[in-house]
Amino acid sequence: MRKAGPLAVALVGALIMGGIAVRVLSEVDWDPTIFVAFGEEAAPTTEYAMERLGEDIFLRPSQGHDGKFFFVQSNDPWILDPDENALVLDRPLYRSQRMLYPVLAGGAGLFGPEAITWAMLIVNILAMGAGTWVVARIAMEMGGSPWWGLAFALNLGFISEVNIGGAGVVAAAAAYGAVLAAMRGRKTAAVVLLAIAVLSREAMLLAAAGTALWLWFNQERRFAVWTAVVPVGVVASWAAYLRLRIAEGNVVSQVQEIGIPFQGFIEAFSSWVEEPINLAAGVAIMMLFVLYVRRVVISRHLVGVAFVGFVLLGVLFTEQVWGSYFDITRAVAPIITSFVLMVFIASKTSERTGVRV
Repeated sequence: MRKAGPLAVALVGALIMGGIAVRVLSEVDWDPTIFVAFGEEAAPTTEYAMERLGEDIFLRPSQGHDGKFFFVQSNDPWILDPDENALVLDRPLYRSQRMLYPVLAGGAGLFGPEAITWAMLIVNILAMGAGTWVVARIAMEMGGSPWWGLAFALNLGFISEVNIGGAGVVAAAAAYGAVLAAMRGRKTAAVVLLAIAVLSREAMLLAAAGTALWLWFNQERRFAVWTAVVPVGVVASWAAYLRLRIAEGNVVSQVQEIGIPFQGFIEAFSSWVEEPINLAAGVAIMMLFVLYVRRVVISRHLVGVAFVGFVLLGVLFTEQVWGSYFDITRAVAPIITSFVLMVFIASKTSERTGVRV
C-alpha cells in the first residue's frame, strides 16, 4: 500500500479545521461573522461592521477579539483611507503592522465587506493546510513520518487563532516554510518566507533571528546576515509607510502585551484561582518553556532554535496574555509544534539534512 505523503496530511489538516468551522457555522445559521469576533462592548468596530454588513452580525461577549480589527484592515489593506478605517482601530500602528493577512482576506482591496467575512475564514483554513504540509515535509527531512505534520493542525493555539480571525496561522505557516527552505539550502525562498511571516505577525522577527543564529553557527554566515536583515528591513519599511499614511495626532502606539519578566505570569495567578483550566494551561506553558530550552540545547535543531525566542517573549508577556489558556497558547503556538517535532523525531535527523550543529 502506498504511504500517505505530505499533501494527504495537509488535506487532513485543512479538513480538521474545516470540519470545526462547519460545525460552528451550522449552529449560528451559517453566519461567518462568528469567526470575525466582533464584541458587544466594542462600539467602534461593531458600529463600523453594522454600517457595512447590517445589524444582524454575531456579537461575542465583552470586547470580542482580534478578528474585528483585521476586518477593518481588510476593507482598506493599503491604508488608503485611514480616516475612514484605521481610526476605528484601538492602536492603529500596532494593528496595521500586521498587514499580510488583511491583504489576503481583502483580496488586496478588491473584496467587499461580506466577501471579507468569508475570506478571513477561508484564508485561515488554507493556511492551516499549508502549515500542515510544511511541517509534514520538515518531519520527513528529519527522518520521521509526514503524519507528524498534524502537530501543526492539532495545535490548540493555531485552532484558537482561526476561531478569532487572527493572523497567527498565516505567519506560522510562512515561518515553518522558511525553516524547511533553510534546511534544504533554498536561501532565497527562506528569506522571502521570513519576510512574509513578519508582515503577518511582527513577533516572527524572533523566528528570523533564531534561524539566522543557527545558520551563523553552521558557517552559513552570509545567508545568516540576509536572513536577519531582510525581515527587519521589510518590517521597518512598512512601519515607515504607516507613519506616512496615519497622521501623527491620530496614532496610539502603546504596546500592552510586554512587561517585566515573569510579572504577567505571577499576576495571572489571582485570576486563575477560580479557573482551573487557565491555571493548568499557564503552569503547563511555563514548564514547556523550561523543557523546550533544554531540548534545544540538547538537539541544537533548527526547528527548535528558530522559535526559541518565543520563550523569551513568553516570560515578558503581561497578565493580559497569561490570563487565559486561549491567549497564551496562541501567543506561543510555534514552540508547541516545534517541541513535538524535537521530542519525537529529532533523534532521527540524518547528517544529510544538516539540522544539527
